[in-house]
Amino acid sequence: MFSGISASKGQLCALLCALLLAAPTNLFSDDPDLKDPDLFGIGKTAVPERSPVIDGSFVHNIGRLQMNITNWGFVGSLPKSRYPMADVPSAQYPSGSGIEYLYAAGLWVGAEKNGIPFVTTGYPETEFYPETDPRDVLYRTYEGDPRGARLPGPADDDDDGLIDEDFPNGYDDDGDGRIDEDFGAIGKQMFACQFYDDLPMSQTVWPDHEPLGIRIRQESFQWGEEEYQDYVGMRYTIDNIGNRFLTSIYVGIYADVDAGPREYGSYHMDDQVGFFKGDWCANIGSSEIPIEIHVAYVYDGDGDEGKTTAYFGIALLGHSTDANMANGLPYYPSTMFNAFRTFKGLSPFIHGGDPTNDYERYEVLSLSQTDPDTELAADYRILLSCGPFSYLAPGGSFFVDFAFVAGDDLGDMLDHAASAQRAWEGTWYDLDGNPETGVESRESLRYGPLEEFDPDNCDDVEEKLDIVRGDSIWANNDCSIELKRFSLPTTCYRRIDADRSTYATGMFGQEHQLNWVTGSAPAAPNLRLVPRDEAVEIYWDNLSEVIPDPISLQYDFEGYQVWRADDWHRPAGTTEMTGPRHELWSLLEVGDLINGVLPDLGFDYPEAEGGWMYTPLKDLEDREEHLAHFELQVKSFPLDTLACPPGLTSEICDTLESIVRWKLGYQGGKHYYRYVDTDAKNGLPYFYAVTSYDHKILKGLPYEPNRYNSPSSNFLFTTARSEAQTSATYVDRSVYVVPNPVTDAAMEPWRLEPNNSDATGLKCEFRNLPECRSTIRIYTVATDLVQVIYHDGSGGNGTAVWNLVSRNGQNVTSGVYIFGVEPDSGEFPNTVGKFVIIR
Repeated sequence: MFSGISASKGQLCALLCALLLAAPTNLFSDDPDLKDPDLFGIGKTAVPERSPVIDGSFVHNIGRLQMNITNWGFVGSLPKSRYPMADVPSAQYPSGSGIEYLYAAGLWVGAEKNGIPFVTTGYPETEFYPETDPRDVLYRTYEGDPRGARLPGPADDDDDGLIDEDFPNGYDDDGDGRIDEDFGAIGKQMFACQFYDDLPMSQTVWPDHEPLGIRIRQESFQWGEEEYQDYVGMRYTIDNIGNRFLTSIYVGIYADVDAGPREYGSYHMDDQVGFFKGDWCANIGSSEIPIEIHVAYVYDGDGDEGKTTAYFGIALLGHSTDANMANGLPYYPSTMFNAFRTFKGLSPFIHGGDPTNDYERYEVLSLSQTDPDTELAADYRILLSCGPFSYLAPGGSFFVDFAFVAGDDLGDMLDHAASAQRAWEGTWYDLDGNPETGVESRESLRYGPLEEFDPDNCDDVEEKLDIVRGDSIWANNDCSIELKRFSLPTTCYRRIDADRSTYATGMFGQEHQLNWVTGSAPAAPNLRLVPRDEAVEIYWDNLSEVIPDPISLQYDFEGYQVWRADDWHRPAGTTEMTGPRHELWSLLEVGDLINGVLPDLGFDYPEAEGGWMYTPLKDLEDREEHLAHFELQVKSFPLDTLACPPGLTSEICDTLESIVRWKLGYQGGKHYYRYVDTDAKNGLPYFYAVTSYDHKILKGLPYEPNRYNSPSSNFLFTTARSEAQTSATYVDRSVYVVPNPVTDAAMEPWRLEPNNSDATGLKCEFRNLPECRSTIRIYTVATDLVQVIYHDGSGGNGTAVWNLVSRNGQNVTSGVYIFGVEPDSGEFPNTVGKFVIIR
């Protein structure tokens, strides 16, 4: 943990305590139980109650690297602290392992105002904050969200002639009366938020803070495919919302890196840190290209007896820039690495400790310096910075992109950093519609004045052109990269049939770079689980089938895979939300289109015929009449939001409308699938996943499977449970406790590691309870009341859980216990039973 500035950490703790007291437990509702009880869909999101998100509810959890994201300037969960997010992954790798590599990492932005340097930090001094408006929270989206289409596909989601003008922040940014209806979604899981450095809270907590007058729009994203799941991408868009020019701007990530198992006490004291800058081979199809990467990293000095053997790093990927910024920096490439710095222990700044004021912070941000890799294991903090950006005018903006990467060893981590860099480079696109721009390898527009300028040093024509102020010329600014990837010596495996144009940018009229555009497996379907007695029902929709590939724009969906994970015991630093280790997943079933691509099993036919197609709302009264009503409304008003008839919930209406739109072939239509796992055991923890995969297309026809999503990309947690007994068939002898006797060995299959919200991780279950609300009272044989449990079985759940803790907060001792079940409904009798606990 951070120990270099103990006073700052104390203030951070005090601030977090204040936020905890001010904020409700559920800061932002994303509970799947709030969705359609028969289906789910992309429904209406619950309105949040308070802005600071400190409860660990936003964890990137679909890859092997899992990270907690906040909306006030830093990432990480402050492991082993006293705060709600402390139990979730900070930067855990591999997922489900409980091995962490980060305490917290904060954004730093430094600039001069009237020649005086100031720095705003996200950590350790938390000088960024969201507004107190309840809309200023984190928002979830994904590639395929109908509001989040982006280039190279049709990207004007609201047909107003603008592209991605409505950042996902809960506000109507474009003033059209709609909220978050046109933005660019990146990755299979994306979080977005905004925060500021000039709010009163900043100076209340940090009286010496001098704001720059900036807003940060933060976006983080992750993918579920094997080749992308070892990093989390980050984009920080910096907006000058003040009235002063900012000059000599630098941007960095300051990280308190701690590598080790959560179960260890002081795992942060034996780390080593380093920096890599240079070329590394990145896959591009079946070949490789050399790609320059800049990665600051940490690893455990002694490996913690083989437990902490991975590497974790922060990679600087690139940023937006103007052609004349920073002494003529070209538009592309744009990686302006500046410094890598290390800080250790409690030393003062002049002896290698942390900077403690804005002058020192600006110095380490702006001084172009690369500290050597460490040799002595210790507790380190690191800083990776880029710049300078020459100026940022009021109303101006630019972005800087990083990636948090991890790997099993140094080489593996650098492989993943190169993959992230390649994904960031994305693709090129004809944005201006002019076939004469972005041709002959000239991708960058340069503005005058330029003297004796050669627009392409890679061609065979030497030119010395004078470009006067006000004029411009297209130039090949990445000539050196093209040469390196095509002709210079390299250990990377090049395509045999490649020439320089294979790796050239600015070809075929494509003058605009689109970052973070990758070919990927289909978007994951929306998923819902319904636990039953010795079974679990898995429901999903057809979202994966109706979204084209982001690069080819072809519909290449091939099939679904259904997965289950067993034997999960909630290792330290994991939760039901973050999921199990990759090794625990097992494939239950595969279903694919019958199109000549093996295995050709089929799935899209009714359940009665052995397929997965499910008919929702079968038991809805007057179902056919409701469907007829919605069909008439959709035909008459296809673009409108339809009114929900009285007596129906909004979730049911959403499902009815989706069914009708699918039948009519209208946008927004869906159909649904169900798979039933009949091998589930009551009381055991299970994860289920439904993933999709695509096929390759040759001459317009599918010919073999292509990209697969991992089960970590789309999972939910549940526990099978007994069904509640109805009054007509109620048998009081059927109400019993499992296990009985309650012993450590008997509870082992469902034992979980304790955490802040579950002090024991143990349980016994009361099963086959009445189908109504009931009160369960537990007594000793001496009739002392031990605990009271309230259970609602009216929805069919016949199981109640007890964690073996008394109403006084003490673990119960061995003995014989009596329980009584008192139903609220007079249709059921009171029931009495007994069980034994052996500790």
